Amino acid sequence: MIQPGSNVGGIGTGLVRMVRPWDEWLIVWGYDINQPPPDLDDEMATGIIRDLLGVPDLEPEITGYSLWGVNEMYATDLQKGRVFCVGDAIHRHPPSNGLGSNTSVQDSYNLAWKIAAVLRGQAAPSLLDSYTAERAPVAEQIVTRANKSAREFSDMFTALGVVGLEGDEMAAAIAERKADSPAGEAKRAALVKAMNTKNYEFNAHGVELGQFYRSAAIVSDGTEPQPPAGREDRDLYYVPSTSPGAHLPHAWVGDNVSRKAMLDLAPYDRWTLVTGVAGSPWTQAADAVARELGVPLEAVVIGPGRDVTDLYYDWAKLREVSESGALLVRPDKHIAWRSNQLPDDPTRELSTAMRTVLGR
Repeated sequence: MIQPGSNVGGIGTGLVRMVRPWDEWLIVWGYDINQPPPDLDDEMATGIIRDLLGVPDLEPEITGYSLWGVNEMYATDLQKGRVFCVGDAIHRHPPSNGLGSNTSVQDSYNLAWKIAAVLRGQAAPSLLDSYTAERAPVAEQIVTRANKSAREFSDMFTALGVVGLEGDEMAAAIAERKADSPAGEAKRAALVKAMNTKNYEFNAHGVELGQFYRSAAIVSDGTEPQPPAGREDRDLYYVPSTSPGAHLPHAWVGDNVSRKAMLDLAPYDRWTLVTGVAGSPWTQAADAVARELGVPLEAVVIGPGRDVTDLYYDWAKLREVSESGALLVRPDKHIAWRSNQLPDDPTRELSTAMRTVLGR
């Protein structure tokens, strides 16, 4: 929100975010870090709200206030010995893109199943080394993206021509965007360009969903997600893929009574082997490998008359392996290994893959 003459944040701007419709709000505003931090109290907070909204007699209920600073920090080594760091301890950034809690939860999912497997004797301690290999690149990506999104707000102010202006001059500069004149046309074009950069904050699905792991806990087949033409931007576009290292893609499957998400077929407390009707022998292989390695592993067969049906044939478009092939999904829902088709000895192939991932 821009309020000429209010001087909120030094240039009359602030962020107003709804917390709960329609009576609870969060207001964020900046202060000059070259000056001492402000002494926040109810009176100052009320004044900020009134000035920013332009309602001088508003009587808001202040529930809290705090000072915080923008960080651009990420760790490149997330572990040392028996100590592992997650969340804000390894990536600090502004709230742009809303990546903080999501990424912290992903860190925990990545680490929890590995620690559990090692403690239960199902995996070698070397499995834990994959935590840094998989999550450090994500930390770098989200910190870089969030800070870039924050900086891109300045493009809006530049397009409006309000940088360095105050009061009536700022109001006039903003109003110029309405003018039927070359200057007004140029300002509108600049605003369109500046607004398009905010796609990278509010619609950056590649950053939000496109984590692709490369580590010893992934049995790579040399492939990576391949974006279609026009969607090569890995920050902006999410490319569903079953390449080892990718997150299991979403698709609706189910039966005559209900539908289920593919993600729900791979719960967090076990390994899951996904196959089709022609790959039914994988179920015996999964049972045998589960007994052999003492690891919770269950097969899911997708097809008519089986565990679930590909209701809309969406999964057939996404699986990237034949009906007789298989996807080995880790407890954190990332694909550890895949087989394009049913081999002569599926038990041996699956056992080899599991042993590779678990370091056994």
